[in-house]
Amino acid sequence: MSNEKGTLVERLVRCYSPTGHEREAVELLVAEMEARGLAASVDKAGNAVGRAGRGPLHVYLIGHVDTVPGELPVHVKDGVLHGRGSVDAKGALAAFVEAAAAFVRSDELTVTVVGCVDEEGGSRGAKHLLRTLPPPDALIVGEPSGWDALTLGYKGSFTLRYSLKKPRAHAGAPEPTAPEEALRFYEALRGVYARQGVLGAGFEQLTLRLLRVQTLDLEGGNAQRVELLLNARVPPRFPVAHLQRAAEGLKGRAELEWGEFVPPVLGDRGSPLVRAFSGGVRALGAQPRLKRKTGTSDLNLLQRWRPPLGLGAYGPGDSALDHTPEERLNLREYERAIGVLRGVLERLAATARPRAAAGCRSR
Repeated sequence: MSNEKGTLVERLVRCYSPTGHEREAVELLVAEMEARGLAASVDKAGNAVGRAGRGPLHVYLIGHVDTVPGELPVHVKDGVLHGRGSVDAKGALAAFVEAAAAFVRSDELTVTVVGCVDEEGGSRGAKHLLRTLPPPDALIVGEPSGWDALTLGYKGSFTLRYSLKKPRAHAGAPEPTAPEEALRFYEALRGVYARQGVLGAGFEQLTLRLLRVQTLDLEGGNAQRVELLLNARVPPRFPVAHLQRAAEGLKGRAELEWGEFVPPVLGDRGSPLVRAFSGGVRALGAQPRLKRKTGTSDLNLLQRWRPPLGLGAYGPGDSALDHTPEERLNLREYERAIGVLRGVLERLAATARPRAAAGCRSR
């Protein structure tokens, strides 16, 4: 597989791997890592896992091999790779492998590269890593940020299902219909936070979106059930319990079902990882940027490791192209991202050398 034409990222993109159908791409990734000298295998969750180096400082580079559904024609034109997954997020994953390959013989670093399954689903692959891998010293998750930018923050997220059943009323009756009552709940909940000035689309604001409305006729048309599906995106330090109490106080006769809470994440701007990233970008002649995003990623889950040298999300490409028919990646940006990652790893390796020297002196 590794002898096929094109860059590693092109070969990965040509291997269509929507969530639930990642096996072929995982096997390709394992073969490509082995060809570069990494010790690679497939873990029990189906993730592709490769390791380079044998040093005391452990760095995890964790991307995802799955994509959203919707196969696109894969081709390279004028140095731009078009195809599903080129941006989200096989560009980052391939760059991780190429960068880690330079540290196969490192005595300072152990670099673990993972191509997770199910990131676009329920993050089954990342959850398996939390149960089976020890915490790293530094963590980079593969998501498009632009080659000169590191993402430090993602908002948290959860869903809320609202369900109300009531007898059907005459259209001329004064009481609200079930759909009207449901929409009043939604607007009232938004109003609580609009009055506080915290409702909006920014990183520091609460975002409430109505994703679905469904009305069903029951009991031969004598009753109605209306269901709403809401999504909440919450910034760091937002009091989620307050939102839950507000919703419970406004629900009336309806039933509420709360989905799994994905906590927000915000990395330290002054961490050794950020300093290493800044140095890697400057070495290629650019000014480093730090980002905060309103979406979520596996970084939200993997922050539980609390890596002492820092965490962030990185990868080439424009995240505005995620999940779109226009998904494409400039291969020059991809090559620059590999250079930045190699610079980051080299700078982190340098921090391990004083530790190793101190250990030798102590013996």
